[in-house]
Amino acid sequence: MRVTYRFAETPEFTDVRLTVENRGRRLKIGVFGRGSLRLRPYLAALSLWLNTVGPIEVGDNATPNLYSLYLPPMPSHALARQLEGDFRSWVLKRPTPLALTIGVTDRCQCSCLHCSAAGTGSMAPVLSGEEIRRTVAQAIALGVNVVTFTGGEPLLRNDLEECIAAVEPEKAVTLVFTNGLLLNGERARSLRAAGLHGVHVSLDSPEPDEHDRLRGRDGCFAAVAAAAQTALAAGLKVGISTYATNESVRQRKLAGIAALAAEWGAHEVTVFDAISTGRLFGRPDVHLTAAAHHDLVAQGKKLTARHRARPRVVTQAWTNSGRGFARLIGCLAANFQVHVTAHGDVTPCDFTPLSFGNVRDAPVADLWRKLTTHPAFCARTKSCRMQDATFRERYIDTIPTGATLPFPIAELEDR
Repeated sequence: MRVTYRFAETPEFTDVRLTVENRGRRLKIGVFGRGSLRLRPYLAALSLWLNTVGPIEVGDNATPNLYSLYLPPMPSHALARQLEGDFRSWVLKRPTPLALTIGVTDRCQCSCLHCSAAGTGSMAPVLSGEEIRRTVAQAIALGVNVVTFTGGEPLLRNDLEECIAAVEPEKAVTLVFTNGLLLNGERARSLRAAGLHGVHVSLDSPEPDEHDRLRGRDGCFAAVAAAAQTALAAGLKVGISTYATNESVRQRKLAGIAALAAEWGAHEVTVFDAISTGRLFGRPDVHLTAAAHHDLVAQGKKLTARHRARPRVVTQAWTNSGRGFARLIGCLAANFQVHVTAHGDVTPCDFTPLSFGNVRDAPVADLWRKLTTHPAFCARTKSCRMQDATFRERYIDTIPTGATLPFPIAELEDR
């Protein structure tokens, strides 16, 4: 399968054409046109990395390869748009968001101990379907090619399919993070028919009782197992989402989670770091130590090799490690990603409780510009800012006690 894509004209790039082709497990990327020589080093590094790690699902002459749920399938026009965004960010120094996460509800059936969306206390109404669709359209116009619907629990919204269907598949793929409780066969088929690409189902522990305890609800573990297999049967890509603590890293809990993901047929396992935000706000003691980060990267690499192509284990610890291709990634906040809360606040990511404005008051483009020109977010960083003591001392520890989150960053600067 081969896709040819033409870049938008700029003074730097004229008649630039990108070709992406999958040849079995290997991917070939070419670029042509005036200014294209400046793009080839990045493409060479990307191609080398992708062909080294290999796809988690191999396509054919009519279907693309899948390398991660966080990347559009390759080749595809959505993937080509991502590469164009990469070039704008890296070569032209014009930050381009590639991923949007957007909360569609603040309701949830669970009360997870680590929930990053809890504790906002906002009195503003939740975004309407029309507001969600407008926000997503504005983000895609900026360059976003992966749209992820989060919550709360997104499946509690009856109009979620309408929001998904409004995303043009040629421009972006859509994902949903879910606890799995409502993902029965009928809903999975409905989501797939609307155009959903994949789901990330949350699993906090490989032990059923512990998972249910951490979620604050009985039956959650059984729901995850059923949801993963139901989603696959409906034709959706499936990821298992979890988080790491110093204790879970020490106990090698990730091995059990990866084994279950393999048993259920999942494509990918994502491991986020425990972050002092949401219900853990004010608890920097939960952050992983340097040793735990190092150990977690090694565990992820070993488990991916053990399960061969699937499931791939992706850790935030690796993304923020600065190792290999990860040195081109780093902290996603205000870099690859922008987040919009269920109440419309624009934040650097879903773990950073700092608001740069609201989509009800300004276009996403203006808020993205405000975010990426701020001194704290105008440059890439290797590691997560929310785990950096200096950043927290300046921007997080100064948030007034009991304040509604996310807190307006402008008010911190006035203090």
